[in-house]
Amino acid sequence: MRKYLLFVAISFTALFSSCSSSNKTVSYAEDKAYYDALKKLSKKPDEPQLKKDVVDLYNQAVQQHESRISSYRTSMELNRYDKILAEYNTLQRINESIRTSSAFREVSSRNYQTEIQSVKEEAAAALYNDAMRNLDEGTKQGARRAYEQFSKSRQYVQGYKDTDRMIKVAYESSIVNILINPISNAFNGSWGNSWNVDPRFMYMHQDLVRDLGGQTGNGSVRYFTDMDARRLNIRPDWVIDINWSFMSSPPNILNRYNRDLSKQIEVGKDTSGRPVYQTVSATLHVTRFQSLANDIDYRIVDVESNRTLDWNRIQTNNNAGVFETATFTGDSRALSSNDWNLVNNRQNGMQEQMVREMYNDLQRELRSRIQARL
Repeated sequence: MRKYLLFVAISFTALFSSCSSSNKTVSYAEDKAYYDALKKLSKKPDEPQLKKDVVDLYNQAVQQHESRISSYRTSMELNRYDKILAEYNTLQRINESIRTSSAFREVSSRNYQTEIQSVKEEAAAALYNDAMRNLDEGTKQGARRAYEQFSKSRQYVQGYKDTDRMIKVAYESSIVNILINPISNAFNGSWGNSWNVDPRFMYMHQDLVRDLGGQTGNGSVRYFTDMDARRLNIRPDWVIDINWSFMSSPPNILNRYNRDLSKQIEVGKDTSGRPVYQTVSATLHVTRFQSLANDIDYRIVDVESNRTLDWNRIQTNNNAGVFETATFTGDSRALSSNDWNLVNNRQNGMQEQMVREMYNDLQRELRSRIQARL
């Protein structure tokens, strides 16, 4: 038995459970040995050897947990409190388990609630003080660390000092307010003259602000147009300038082809009331264009330091991107709905597709670059 006790004392594995850090417990091999012996004793409460095994294993488990607590207290890391609390919570469980046992009067059991509460208060104070130091840095990163630490301090002791208020302060201090200026253009081409009057270009930065998250953001960033920033008196932390610097014009024609169409349509009824069909024909003349090449330059600037955080160019020249338009000759009734879509593309579909593709590329790139800088 003594060899077994020595073995479990040396070779143990810690297993953490529970969803709250202040309520975690740990389980080691010596604890399992103790509970196994306790279960056997519950079936034979008057068995002397079983009672002795429970007492020995109880004392060993208590000694091991208290030894670990002493070791953790020498650490300077804030997570030491989680470890200490887990040990104390486990000790409390062990002591509660033996109180209904026939071996209870043969051990010196304790109630660890005082120690548990004391460690919670120590942890709350340490995290609160560290959060204040991080907040005093005056940086967004420091404010985010402070937010996490104030929140955890409150988990240990609900309502500790002014944690409820400081959590809000830290959160607001951690937010990066980003102003996106109207998108400018520096190219001359088929659309250059309409840039300042075409709503797709004039208000593209508003759509960008909305689709990146707007004023609700993603928890750490809020986005504003220049007009919203002035209206709400928002002082931006970052400013993003965007310049659509190049657009290829005209688009390259890949090839042309014709497609013959025919369809049977009902044109009336015969004398017996049966439908009469007629075959109508048309020819679809399709032109396939390659997607336009475009360059967009953007610059992200830290307002306080006037430092450029990122500057880059987005280039799109997707050879796989193909746009089709069509005309037709013959009877229009032979055309399907898909054929009509190609015909209608002749109006403004090419322009719409170019704007959509460029906008999507710009949005993806900015989202990635902003997240990388946070």
